Amino acid sequence: MKKIILLFSILITLSLAAQEENHGKHHFDISAGYAIPAEILAEKITFPENKSVNINAAYRYELPSGLSFGVQYGFVPNHNGSIEIVIPGVPGSEDVKETVETFAVSTRYHTINAIVEYKTGPYGPMFMFIGGGGGTQCRFVKYSHKVEPEYYWSANVALYAGLEFFNHLRLSVGHNHDLHVPFSSINSGAPYYYINLGWSF
Repeated sequence: MKKIILLFSILITLSLAAQEENHGKHHFDISAGYAIPAEILAEKITFPENKSVNINAAYRYELPSGLSFGVQYGFVPNHNGSIEIVIPGVPGSEDVKETVETFAVSTRYHTINAIVEYKTGPYGPMFMFIGGGGGTQCRFVKYSHKVEPEYYWSANVALYAGLEFFNHLRLSVGHNHDLHVPFSSINSGAPYYYINLGWSF
């Protein structure tokens, strides 16, 4: 927590020292914060087990209208959770009824998206921005009941929005949706939300 407060203080100080003019057409954004996998919306999976770190990096080319085009990379390192799996009973034996067992699961993922962003303002030293795009996501999943890890490639849809202060300091919230897994049957490593603090160069 102390490191996060220190980072906030440094970035705010740099923001206050930055010029208020637009800092060019080419932008490189870097940010980090919390990732919240969407399996927290499923029953019997608790929030503390599944929150993780999120890191985003992006390149954007900004037009005079405030519209930007670019590419964004996101990374969520290993986070741990659990998943319930139904074990069918054996016909003809005493144990005919199915049982439910809980297994540990560890997940990490990478996303690469082409993005379009629109930045409004300024409202004093503050701008608002909203963006979205699509691309691909790779998920690495290790289950405790399986020897080999599993990899999933899928299409990905991204949405995000936030505030930019003094053309540099960015606070954003976003969502990456893995289209491989239907939202009605969420499992570990599926869609995730994030809240990040970052810097735009």
